[in-house]
Amino acid sequence: MIIGLVGDLEGDREWAVARLRELGERGDVEVVCQLGDLRFGMGPRSEDYLAAIEAVCTEHDLRLLCVNGNHEDWARLDAMWADPAHQDGDGRPRSIEVTDHVTLLPRGHRWEMGGRSFVALGGAPSVNRLRLTEGVDWWPTEVITDEHVAATIAGGPADVVLLHDSPAPPWCTAPVREIAEGNPNDWPEVILAEADEGMAQVTRAVLGVRPRLVAHGHFHVAGEAVVRLPGADHDTTIWSLAANGDPRNVRLLDLSTLTDPA
Repeated sequence: MIIGLVGDLEGDREWAVARLRELGERGDVEVVCQLGDLRFGMGPRSEDYLAAIEAVCTEHDLRLLCVNGNHEDWARLDAMWADPAHQDGDGRPRSIEVTDHVTLLPRGHRWEMGGRSFVALGGAPSVNRLRLTEGVDWWPTEVITDEHVAATIAGGPADVVLLHDSPAPPWCTAPVREIAEGNPNDWPEVILAEADEGMAQVTRAVLGVRPRLVAHGHFHVAGEAVVRLPGADHDTTIWSLAANGDPRNVRLLDLSTLTDPA
C-alpha cells in the first residue's frame, strides 16, 4: 500500500487541489495524510476551500486524513471535540469526518493502515503569534499539552508518527536543526522559548512511541534523517516536508518498506 504525505498547505486552494489530483491520477494512492496547516475553518472562503478539496478527493476516491497544525481555527476544533458525539465512551476525542472524504485526526489518535500502526499528534506554537490576533487567526489551544503527550504515548509503540511540529535536535532533519538553532527569521526570545517548548513536547512523544518513521511539516523545509532513539532496537527515519509552492511539499510512503517509492 502506497499513501501520499502532504505538508503545510496554508489555505492555498489551487496548490492543494493540484497536488491531490496528481496523487489521485497515479492510480495506486487511496489515502493521503496532510501534516497540518491545512488552515481548516480559517478565512472568508474556508468553506469553498474545503469544498474544492472534497471535490478532487471525490473525483479520485481519495481519503484525506488531516493532522492539525497551529494555523487552524482551534476554537472551532475545540468546540467540535467537546461535543460528546465526537468522543468515545471514555471522553477521548474521535476522528471527525468533516466531509465525505476529509477526516480530522485528534491528538493521540491511533489507527492501522496497510499493516502498519499510526499515531497522530498535531499542533505547535505559532512563531508569528505576536503578529496575529487571538480569536481571529490565533488560538492558545494550538499548543501541545502534557495531556496530549500522555495520550500519544499511552498506546505504546507505533510504526509511524505523523506530526505537525518536529522533534528537537538531534532527533530532526538537518534543515530543521539549522532553523531551530540559528533563528534565521530573528524571532524574539519569548517566541523562541515557546517554540523550544513545543519541540520538547513532540520529542517526549516520539521518544515514548519509538516509531520507525516520523513525518512532519511546520518548518516549511524538506529533509530526511535516520536516527536511533534511546531504548529503541531499530532506526527511525525522520521526514520534514516543505510547504505549498515547493514540490517537496509531497512525498509518497510505501507502507511495506516505510520508504519513498518515487
